[in-house]
Amino acid sequence: MITIVGTGHVFRIQEQVSFIVKNIWPQAVLVELDPQRLQSIRAPGDPQKAKAPWFYRMMAQQQVRLADEFGGTVGGDMLAAVEAAERVGAQLILIDDNANQAVKELLEKMPAREKVRLLLSSLQGMMSSKKTVERELTRFTEEEDDYISDMRRHFPSMMESLIDDRNGRMAERIRNAAQRFDDMVVVVGDAHVEGLHELLQDLDVRKIRLKDILDPERMASIRRELWNGEAPA
Repeated sequence: MITIVGTGHVFRIQEQVSFIVKNIWPQAVLVELDPQRLQSIRAPGDPQKAKAPWFYRMMAQQQVRLADEFGGTVGGDMLAAVEAAERVGAQLILIDDNANQAVKELLEKMPAREKVRLLLSSLQGMMSSKKTVERELTRFTEEEDDYISDMRRHFPSMMESLIDDRNGRMAERIRNAAQRFDDMVVVVGDAHVEGLHELLQDLDVRKIRLKDILDPERMASIRRELWNGEAPA
């Protein structure tokens, strides 16, 4: 059984993520991190961030600001999964590429027009309010296919590099781990969940989405199901 948990890096959901991992009690926990990012969230203020590409730095700054507004910490979702894995004695597996390198390669191949759109969108995002983020999250959860299609029209290179290509490589690492472990939890950003699920559809996969974690009633239902040893529906 593979349980894919979709999270959001700026939300205060550490307790929920930790609960899911600890109560599934998996043999392995796979997280959307590379060694450098894991070190970064464990030791904020990493001087290597200053050497990251401009888009990466802008995203990081935006995430810090939004995390403050939502009462969370950037990467708290992933750190919660890592620490829960350690508590239950699960094998921790990092399944993502080096983030700095991935963004650097993306910017090198991105057409100028798309790069300008990305810069303008990033600047706009720097000023986004908590309410704006909540509105975008609602749109994503209610109209996910249309939302992703819209992103592909405006940022085709970014979606290919940061979503599609990464999904392919993460799915392969999940598939390799499934040969060694019967019960695994995979914790990734929510935008990766459906793509990974499709790539792994021949395996026994269940999903817990970010909207489930953020909804108190749905999360309460997940807690009851896990307490009773049931698979979340």
